[in-house]
Amino acid sequence: AIQKSMMFSRSTPTAIVGTGAPPRRSATRRRPGIVARGRFRAGSVGFVGQSIRLTLGEKTVGKSTNDDVYVVRAESSASSPSSSSLTEKTSLPVIEEKRRGKEDVYEIQSSVVRTEQLKMINNNTNENNNSQNKIKLVSGYSKSIENLTLEINDTNEGDEIQLSVYVFEYGKSTEKVIESLSNACNRGVSVRVKVDGSMVSKFTRWCERSTTLVGKLRELEKERNNANEFQLLESTVPTHAKYATFKRKSNGRYTGMLGGINIGDRFKNWHDFTVVVQGQTIVEALESSICSANPSTTSSYSLLSPLNVLATLWPNGKDDAMKKENKSTTTKFVSNNPTGFCPLAWAFPRIKTFPGTFGIKESFEEILNDRQFDDYTFSIAYLDSSGVAMIRNIIDRNANVTILMPCFPNVYHDANRKALANLKKVHELIKLRSKTSAPRLSIKLLPEMLHAKAFVAKSTTNPDVGIASLGSCNMRQRSFGQFQELNIITQDEKFLEDLENELEIIAFASFDANDEDFLYAEPKASIEEFLG
Repeated sequence: AIQKSMMFSRSTPTAIVGTGAPPRRSATRRRPGIVARGRFRAGSVGFVGQSIRLTLGEKTVGKSTNDDVYVVRAESSASSPSSSSLTEKTSLPVIEEKRRGKEDVYEIQSSVVRTEQLKMINNNTNENNNSQNKIKLVSGYSKSIENLTLEINDTNEGDEIQLSVYVFEYGKSTEKVIESLSNACNRGVSVRVKVDGSMVSKFTRWCERSTTLVGKLRELEKERNNANEFQLLESTVPTHAKYATFKRKSNGRYTGMLGGINIGDRFKNWHDFTVVVQGQTIVEALESSICSANPSTTSSYSLLSPLNVLATLWPNGKDDAMKKENKSTTTKFVSNNPTGFCPLAWAFPRIKTFPGTFGIKESFEEILNDRQFDDYTFSIAYLDSSGVAMIRNIIDRNANVTILMPCFPNVYHDANRKALANLKKVHELIKLRSKTSAPRLSIKLLPEMLHAKAFVAKSTTNPDVGIASLGSCNMRQRSFGQFQELNIITQDEKFLEDLENELEIIAFASFDANDEDFLYAEPKASIEEFLG
C-alpha cells in the first residue's frame, strides 16, 4: 500500500483541498454514487468521480494489500500537551493518479470511500470512563453484523438470544449469522428469532424484487424440533423493529442491540447505524419495551416514563437539564406494539391506529415541541405528510432544522420528494410572515442510500442541553400507528457526540437540494404515501 501523511490544524483543515463545490446542475450529481469534484476533509465520505488533491508527502510501504491507503493525521491547534489528536484512515481501492504540477490529484473509482476516525488517547485521558459507557454507536452494515455474530458466538449453555429483523435476505453475511445461530444451539443456547411475516414485508419484497432466507430458519427449526433450542416466529402483524438481546446466565453479562439495519448483503453499502447497550437493567428495559402491551410502565431505564420523556427528564425545566451528572444515565426505549389488524385504520392511517400501544410518535412530539431545543438534525430514510407536520412545528417556533435524506431511495422516491416540496413551501410561508429572523431549513441529499432513522436535538445557547433518538421508526404515518417499532432516546453525552459526528459526515458528503429535487409525479407520490 502507499501511505501519505501530512499535518494540518483541525481548526483550519486547508492542507487538503478540492476543486470547489459541485456546480448546482452538474450532470454527475444526478447519478447514484457519483458526485462532482469537491472538498475532501477529515471525517468526510468520498464517492465515485470525486477528486482528492493531496500535496506530496512521504511514500512508505505498508502491509501487502490491493488498496491504496492514505493516512491523514489531524492535530489540535492548541499547544497544550493534553490535546488529543485524530487519525483519519481512508482506503481507496481503485485510484487513477493524475499529476498536476507539484500536486497529486486522485480520482476515486470505487463505489464508496469512507474514513474511519481512530481516537488517539493521550496520557491524561481516563480510559476507564470509556469502558464504563453502557451505550455505543456502531456505524455501517459490516461492523453491525460483525458485532452481532461476535455476540452470538460469545454465548454458552443456558444463555438466551432473541433476534428480531424486518427482512432476512440472501447473502454471505446472512449465512454467517445463520451459522452462528446454529452453533449457538449446539452449545445449548436458547435462540428465539422473529421476522415479519405480514403482507407488508411481502409487498416490500415484491416492490424491490428481493428474496428471503426465512426458509433456512424454518429448516433450522425443524432440525432442532425443540422450542427450547430454536424457535422461529413469523409475525402476522407488521414487525419493523430490529433488535437483539443476549442474556448470559453464566457470567451475568447482558447485551442488547437495536437500530435500522436488516440482514442481507444488499444492505452493505447503505448508511445506517446500530446501538449497542450493555448491562442487565438496560437490556431488560429494552426487552420489556418491545414485548409489553403496556410500555408506559415497563420500558423504562433509570425509572423514566417513555411517554413523558422531557417532563420526566427535566421536571424543573432548563436548570435540571444542565445537570451533567444526570445526562450519562438518562436513557429510555420507546416502542410501538400492534396486537392486531384493523381495516378502518388501514384505510385511514392518519386518524386511526391498529389495536395495541403506540408510544413513539408522542415521545417524538414532546422532544420536537420542547423550546429548550432550537437546533435539530434529522436523518430520514422515508418521509410523508405525517412527518412533515411534526417538523413544521419546529420551524413554526423559529428553530433551525437540517434534514439528511437519500437522493435515490430504494422505495418511495416520489413520496419523499412530495413531502420535501411541502416542507419547503411551509418554510417559505413562515419566512414571509416572520417579523424577526427566519428559521433555517437545510435539506441535503446523499447520493447513496441513507437508511438511518435518527435525530439530534440541541440548544444553541446551552451546550449542556441535548438529546438524541435512533431506531427503526420512519417519519411516516403507518410507522407511527401500525408497525411494531423500537427506538432509543438518550442524553448520553458520548453517544450524542458520536451520532452528531456521524451525521456531520453524512451532511458533508451530501449536496443541497435545489428546485429540481422537489419534483415528483402524481398519482405515484400519493399512492406511495398511502401504501408506505
